[in-house]
Amino acid sequence: MLDVIVVGGGPAGLSAALVLGRSGRNTLVLDAGEPRNASSRKSHTFLTRDGIPPSELLDLARAELERYPSVEVRLTEALSASAEPVGFEVTLPNGGAEHCRKLLLATGVVDDLPALDGLEQLWGTSVFHCPYCDGWEVRGSALAVYDRGAEAMNFVPVVLGWSEDLVLCTDGPSGLSDRARDELEHNGVRIIETPIARLEGNARLERIVFRDGSAVARDALFIHTSPRGRSDLAAQLGCGLTDHGLIDVTPERETSVPGVYAAGDAATRFHQIVVAAASGAEAAIMINRALAMEDFAAGKQASIT
Repeated sequence: MLDVIVVGGGPAGLSAALVLGRSGRNTLVLDAGEPRNASSRKSHTFLTRDGIPPSELLDLARAELERYPSVEVRLTEALSASAEPVGFEVTLPNGGAEHCRKLLLATGVVDDLPALDGLEQLWGTSVFHCPYCDGWEVRGSALAVYDRGAEAMNFVPVVLGWSEDLVLCTDGPSGLSDRARDELEHNGVRIIETPIARLEGNARLERIVFRDGSAVARDALFIHTSPRGRSDLAAQLGCGLTDHGLIDVTPERETSVPGVYAAGDAATRFHQIVVAAASGAEAAIMINRALAMEDFAAGKQASIT
């Protein structure tokens, strides 16, 4: 039986595997190969790696894990997971299964994007969801925010920090209160409620075209997304969820199911690579501590060799 199975081969899962490998824990990482930021050209806000392509960051991480013989990264998905009398079983696409003492879910999230013509081609190059990740590159440019209602009033003030040339496109009725409208106008934000026909641009966004034939020139668009969990393993195991649909964890990153931990975007509202990696390390430390305590109580403690 493995010490730990980590489901997810992104920054959270690989960071956890690094800590577990350095702790001598027999660890299997299951990587389905579907990173959230696959369409992004560069990753940002990761100290010492600011601007690195996402795929290169993952390649570096996997190469570092090769130093630790107790860690295996396997390119496959986890179909299901269930608790056993001792530990957990994870089933694989080939019909096989792996068993572990502790299970870490680092399964990530999926962005449900609005059905805008032209968005897919521009996603990750000039249409973004995170100004902290991509705002610096378009600072001072003609920007737009796609949002409405109360969420818009949480998002627009943040994006204004990167450019004062900002319009709010609500793609239909805005759902804004009179006070919200006044605040936006006071801050120079134009509100466009006309439904959007399409996004136009050659490699990068150039204009937003509306159904009435009008258009507004923009260099980048920020969309407030409501990401959902990529995997249903947490639900299969009976793990509790937050009001935002994230996996609910304790400060030790353990879920409501003893022995099941969660890290990364699926278990936090702060969706940054550096935050995901840090949460993976936190989870791994707490998992190793739990294993060490169990081994110590059973008189099975052994040093790394």
